[in-house]
Amino acid sequence: MMLLRTLVLERSGQDTPINGALLCGFAVAQIDSNFLVYSLDEETEPGNSRVYIAALRKKIDRYFLGGVESKEDLQVAMQVFKQILMAAAASGTKTGAVSESSIPFHFIDLKGCKLPPARPEDHHSVIIKKGLVMKVITLGMSAPALPAIESASLIVPSIRFSSQMIAPPRPTNPADSAEPTVSEALKAQPLEAPVAVAQEQVLEPEPEPESEPEQEPEPEPVQLSAPPVQVEPAAPAPRPSAPQMEHASLVEVDSTLTSLAKVAQELSQQQQVAIEREQKLEQWQARLEQEQRELEEKSRELQQHTLQLQARNLEVGQKAEKLTLALSHVSGIRERLQGVLLELDQTLDGQA
Repeated sequence: MMLLRTLVLERSGQDTPINGALLCGFAVAQIDSNFLVYSLDEETEPGNSRVYIAALRKKIDRYFLGGVESKEDLQVAMQVFKQILMAAAASGTKTGAVSESSIPFHFIDLKGCKLPPARPEDHHSVIIKKGLVMKVITLGMSAPALPAIESASLIVPSIRFSSQMIAPPRPTNPADSAEPTVSEALKAQPLEAPVAVAQEQVLEPEPEPESEPEQEPEPEPVQLSAPPVQVEPAAPAPRPSAPQMEHASLVEVDSTLTSLAKVAQELSQQQQVAIEREQKLEQWQARLEQEQRELEEKSRELQQHTLQLQARNLEVGQKAEKLTLALSHVSGIRERLQGVLLELDQTLDGQA
């Protein structure tokens, strides 16, 4: 079973922390920001799962989690996460999912780092296909990773959490297949103790923290049912035009993924046709080689016959010369014989 990296989360109205499964962490140099994506194994509808996107800030060797404060940063993070979903959905095919409007990013190496507890209510939620969760985790583990982008400003942690330990949550929908789900993998992960992280944050000298702005309630994200992936961001307190922009972007992503699926199917069919053609070509090549060997044998036989005919023609020519010579001798003998007969007639006439 695959062991997942977990982080401690605190929910409003609950005294005990819960485990969250880390999907991936990525950095975007365009806005000098890091982001972290995790899941609580929440199934909104059959086949759909809710995941959270949080801002990940790094100071020296310390990490801090919080909400994405800038709307522009949130849009960039959502676009990059869509690229990750497209790459995860296209894994196993030979086609790439990179478009001209892709934003450069890199996965963050979070091995061995201490992630502080956080509250899902402070983070942005996205609804995706449940089957993409493990694909994103696998992609994040197998892809090359680089360090997180260092924050230039002083970071004041404002998260309060409980130090009480709990057991991992039970899976709500256990899978029958052999592939481990997020809930099954969370069973094998111990809940990280938040006490040490809290004490470590208190020891760091900090200025007087500013009052934390009141979080506006986050609207329930609206999901789109279009294969092969559904990505539906629900931005907190969006402007009137923001849902339309996100809706158009999601439709474009769904259309791109559908096109990728069609291209993959066409490539698979073309590959099958190419394999069949290759087999036919091999059969034809074997036949051609066999026929070529037969032609070579016939060519050798023809050469032998030609040599024999040449030898016979030479012999016939020699015999023709001999016959011509013999005929010339016969002609001379005939002339001489005619002369002798003429003399004999004259002699007989004289005697008479």
